[in-house]
Amino acid sequence: MMIETRRKKIRLFIFLFLILLVVGLFFLIFFPFSSPGWILEEIKFKAHDGFELKAHLLRPQNPQKKYPAVACFHQLWGNRDDFLKLYPFLAESGIIAIAPNFPRQKPNLNPRRISDLRDTVNFLEKMEWVDPKRVGIITASFSVETGLMAIRGKRNIIADVMISGPILSENSRKWLTQNSDIAIFTITSIFDEKPGDPPKHHLLMRECLARNLNPFSRSMFIKDKENRFSIYAHGTFVFDEFPESLQKIQAFFEDVFEIKTREKGVIDRLLPKHTIFFRSTDGFPVAATFKQPRFIKNRGKMPAVILYPPQFESRTFYDPVINRLISRGIAVLAPNTKRTCRELRTIHLCDKEIGGAVNYLKRQKNIDPARIAVLFPPFYFLAAQQLIESGALAAKIVIFMETGGMSFGVNPRKIKNKKKDYKMYYLDGTNFKEMIFLLKKKL
Repeated sequence: MMIETRRKKIRLFIFLFLILLVVGLFFLIFFPFSSPGWILEEIKFKAHDGFELKAHLLRPQNPQKKYPAVACFHQLWGNRDDFLKLYPFLAESGIIAIAPNFPRQKPNLNPRRISDLRDTVNFLEKMEWVDPKRVGIITASFSVETGLMAIRGKRNIIADVMISGPILSENSRKWLTQNSDIAIFTITSIFDEKPGDPPKHHLLMRECLARNLNPFSRSMFIKDKENRFSIYAHGTFVFDEFPESLQKIQAFFEDVFEIKTREKGVIDRLLPKHTIFFRSTDGFPVAATFKQPRFIKNRGKMPAVILYPPQFESRTFYDPVINRLISRGIAVLAPNTKRTCRELRTIHLCDKEIGGAVNYLKRQKNIDPARIAVLFPPFYFLAAQQLIESGALAAKIVIFMETGGMSFGVNPRKIKNKKKDYKMYYLDGTNFKEMIFLLKKKL
């Protein structure tokens, strides 16, 4: 009797297993579960003169055909991270994207900057899975002009998204008139001007649209004068303040590239590894790399360091040193910032992001709030001076590291530490070894 009962249970188990197997196969055949499908890679490629450029590359995990593609060119004070929020929309539409950093850019029309943009487009066109007849660019602020200069003579560039352009020269406006078949999408704030200047940038954009003959060309003119994320709703800040711009860019490229069906798969987690978002003190979302040791010595709380990138660099500048800090028991928060640290009247824009970074670390249960260090390259000297002299920087250690770039005339050795409750150090050059030594010894 017991043997018969056991046999019945075995037969029932086999029967249920076969049913589940058949159901599973049915769903796999008719309702396949998609893999992420699209991946975001950190790549390097060489410009024509051998200089190495770092970039994000958004591409299908297993390319099956030729895909349309866009090159994303960041604004003067930005870097490739500026497009993190746009990647999922491009992936959903099946559009490959490359977004390089431009360490050689200067606040003028430097020929190398233009050639770097052209080399990026050339690199994109030569990829075996890119359709060279369906290529576009996305430009923001200062790269609107240099982007147009970079694609001159390239008849396969059929689309250009211009965010906060002014079209700086008559030559570029004339070129757009002569090439009125290129589809353009202008996104401009009517109030995107310097203090006291009359609003004219959007008028120049309207003029370009009036000259354009492509039926897919369009515009998005922002009329909101009050913008809490930036002073003038400038450049890729539009993705944060006006998220509908992301869908509009997606729809523009789908029309121009004649995309009829969208890609399948999970496309909402296209972020570099260890990427998180924290809020600045005025609510601005800031992307950052956050990495901490797996094991805490003596089960206590660990120290942490905030590493800000040099001018024209992204948070990946510190990739070579992050794991070395982690191995020494120090957590790392490396933010990306696209708000300039320059002085505008009495406003230091990036000080709000610095405060937000400190607040983020203090909320982490594994971080010791009394052992936080901040490293500033020259681009942050002005904001650091304001925070230190006002006593608003809640950190134990401040390190100034001379990496080159704009310092706004601030000499960190002369900054007055009124509270004197934290130590300040100065490194004459990009000296990661000494930086690690200081953090390990002083934290």
